[in-house]
Amino acid sequence: MDKSASDKLLEAAIKSNNVAAHHISSFEYFIERGLQKIIDSESTIEPVIKPTGVGEFLIKLGKITVGKPDILEADSILRPTTPMEARIRDLTYDAPIVLSVSYLADKKTVAEEEVFIGRIPIVVKSKFCNLYGLSREDLVKLKEDPNDPGGYFIINGTERIIITTEDLAPNNLLIGKESQEGFLYSAKIFADADNIKVPHSIQLSNSNLLYITFGKLKKVLVMVLLKALGFTNENELIKKISKGDEDIENTIDINLVAFNVDSEKEALDSIGKSLHSVHSVETAELNIDALLFPFLGRDKESRRLKGEYLIYVISRLLNCAISKKEVDKDHYSNKRLHAENYNLDMLFRFVFKQVLNDAKYNFERGIKKDRVPSPKYIFTSDQLTSRLRSSLATGQWVGGRVGITQHLDRRSFPSTVSHLRKVESLLTSNRENYRARDLHGTHFGRFCAVETPEGPKIGLTKNIALLAKISEENVETTDVVKKLKDYGVKPI
Repeated sequence: MDKSASDKLLEAAIKSNNVAAHHISSFEYFIERGLQKIIDSESTIEPVIKPTGVGEFLIKLGKITVGKPDILEADSILRPTTPMEARIRDLTYDAPIVLSVSYLADKKTVAEEEVFIGRIPIVVKSKFCNLYGLSREDLVKLKEDPNDPGGYFIINGTERIIITTEDLAPNNLLIGKESQEGFLYSAKIFADADNIKVPHSIQLSNSNLLYITFGKLKKVLVMVLLKALGFTNENELIKKISKGDEDIENTIDINLVAFNVDSEKEALDSIGKSLHSVHSVETAELNIDALLFPFLGRDKESRRLKGEYLIYVISRLLNCAISKKEVDKDHYSNKRLHAENYNLDMLFRFVFKQVLNDAKYNFERGIKKDRVPSPKYIFTSDQLTSRLRSSLATGQWVGGRVGITQHLDRRSFPSTVSHLRKVESLLTSNRENYRARDLHGTHFGRFCAVETPEGPKIGLTKNIALLAKISEENVETTDVVKKLKDYGVKPI
């Protein structure tokens, strides 16, 4: 291939791949699906004080809708706005959020309204931006740069971006040598399901005993937990875990003898007592169902599946300990990149709970005055709007995290592209973390091998390669599961 042909291919590839595509697609996913998931998870409010003569009363939340960016002028005229107008007039480029709210009295709908609950800042050049789909000529008429990639917010006239962060993949098994004294190897799983985050640690001690830690349960013997999950047949356990390996069989024998419980109830009682609970069995069941591998289910029916997964984890852990192998956690298959969807989901979920608490309080206050307030009067829009703006303007996020957003670098076009493609690790820059800073083989083709800052952040701050694409998050897995079943994969 001659140079002119390769240059044309490269130019075409760069033009077809927007450098801010991951910011835009992640934001669009949050608006189109993420917001409704949050509403569905908090779908009902049950007031303590109810209208007189009503047995059951619920405030039901329905569909959430986000409009297009607009502005209310001093003369009460509402009209669409553009990013350039927001920059010049120091405005926030945001859109209204409308939520369907209904009252259910004894399971009958007595009132239903579309309620304005606040405004959310919009990413420039996304589907919800007024510039979406415009030609170069139309953009020039609106005084916009036709080459601008978008992917940022405009808060009080200032361009802000949410920095893409790198973290270990959730619900993924990582096995390595244990740094804690008295233990040889450990398997760690950062369980995450429906915004419930529960770190799990399964440790192999110097005396070959296996312990598991999750939630409030600390160093519970794994064999006791397996029996609590219904795996009471010891011969079956040995066969499933060892798969014929003598060394693993001996280790399992040691664990079964170490704390001998025969029945599922005895095991649950033992786990409950470790939490100093009077109702030991019920407490153990509650902790196991809610917090043990929540991504596999959070009810009694999922215990069998959780037990099978725990057996798989133990088998992998013991095999790695015998062969002296570790899972390479710096391999990029064990990492995930978090963009707008992850960060806005966390922020909106936190603020929306406060909005619901206020709505419940406003409703009950109205009932005390012997009147049923209309849905539009119990929701206040100021709190949601101001909290979203404040967090995006300052970078201060829920959970005490800071620096989530940054002022977009506009010194030159390459510096803007570099900033939009920046990825920062959640690891602290004060510690060595030598392996995390190294250039890994799996970085090639995904990250620039050269661009990283000097000093404490070296290797922890990277830049996505220009032609690299980030796969979409939370892609529907129905088709994949169907294909696996067609190939003969059977459910446990």
